[in-house]
Amino acid sequence: MSFAQPSYLWALLGLLVPIAIHLWSKKQAKTIKIGSVQLLSESKSRQSSSIQLNEWWLLLLRMAIISLITLVMAKPHWKSKVNNSKLTYIIEPELAKNENFMARFIDLQADQEIRLLQSGLPENDIKYANSEDFKSADYWSLASEMNALQTDSIIVFTHGYAKGLKGARPETNHDINWIVLDSAQTVEKPLLAYQTEESVTIFTASNSSVISKIAKKNIEIGDAYQLTSNGDSLQVSSSSSSLNSVKVPLIQQSALEVSLAYADSLSTDKTYIEAALEALSIYLNREIKVESFLDSELLENKEADLMIWLSTKPAPVTARKTLIFKNDSISNSLITNGENESTFYITERITTENAVSGRLTENLLSILDVDEELRELQANADIRTVAEADLKTNFIDNKESKTHQASWNLNPYLWIVLLVLLIVERFVAYKRKQ
Repeated sequence: MSFAQPSYLWALLGLLVPIAIHLWSKKQAKTIKIGSVQLLSESKSRQSSSIQLNEWWLLLLRMAIISLITLVMAKPHWKSKVNNSKLTYIIEPELAKNENFMARFIDLQADQEIRLLQSGLPENDIKYANSEDFKSADYWSLASEMNALQTDSIIVFTHGYAKGLKGARPETNHDINWIVLDSAQTVEKPLLAYQTEESVTIFTASNSSVISKIAKKNIEIGDAYQLTSNGDSLQVSSSSSSLNSVKVPLIQQSALEVSLAYADSLSTDKTYIEAALEALSIYLNREIKVESFLDSELLENKEADLMIWLSTKPAPVTARKTLIFKNDSISNSLITNGENESTFYITERITTENAVSGRLTENLLSILDVDEELRELQANADIRTVAEADLKTNFIDNKESKTHQASWNLNPYLWIVLLVLLIVERFVAYKRKQ
């Protein structure tokens, strides 16, 4: 047994308190001289003995209560040696669902075990093999969880997705052997479709272990592309078989609205920005409505996807995304981020040269952020992989960690015993008064 807070054991000196109270309360018998005992009834020796016994029980109960309170504060743990498994296989959930892959583990020995590479490292059970949850897994966070495994060796079978490497490389007390099962196949997966008044554009991800890219094409609703009954999804059928179909979201794209306020002195800058927005409209195949007005005019209280303020006057306070002209001679970028995620600054007058070198059009596209849903879907579909060496953790050979012990927290049980003793002590004290 060990204690998390052994210094509290000094409180056991409190056992002297009930003993002192008991001795102090003990009274000497008094001798009373009487003339006759004829009218006195005979006392029952058994009753007298019972009263004396109750006093001792109270003393012992109160000493036990003080001892238990002290032990609870000291937080005792019971440790016992356990046998390590000789070898632990940890398998990615996607692989665990593959019957052909799992067939190699049929003749598993008694000192070997299989766990799943997901949070908690549960023992292998196909109902827990949730590959959807694994898309957001962190290999190195899971590697840190492996420190608690009572095993001599660990072998991990994984696809080794690059998106699974997050944070700093951890230190582990196991020399983990990572085996990356790389697939040479290229997987094409429709992600989503955008619908405007004029056309429907579908975006398809083409992913392999070494590359991830997105292709888009305009389509017509027909045999290969069918609208679902509620009209918010698109059923995409494979060219090889109509049975292999995928449902993708169909997002209705309305026109982007931009409010552009300008001063006469910055009218040239306004022309460059309008030209950049027109180029974006062609590139995105999406209408961008630009409403321009002088900074002296009253600004209508209407929602817009972006407000551009080309003026030296203070910009109006708004919750909308705002691009503000703010001359900054020491800035190295044409457009910089502001104090929050919805504020941006144009740091110098726009010219033909810096509109190209400062990537004006690309910056405006980034500010409008029209492909947020697409980027999230692409991140989930990404299957680029890393080499086994990239998954290696920093192994620390700690000999003490080789001896694993099971540790049991005794506090819950002590609390139960303490509660019982308190009830018994109150009951005995009540009987003593009677």
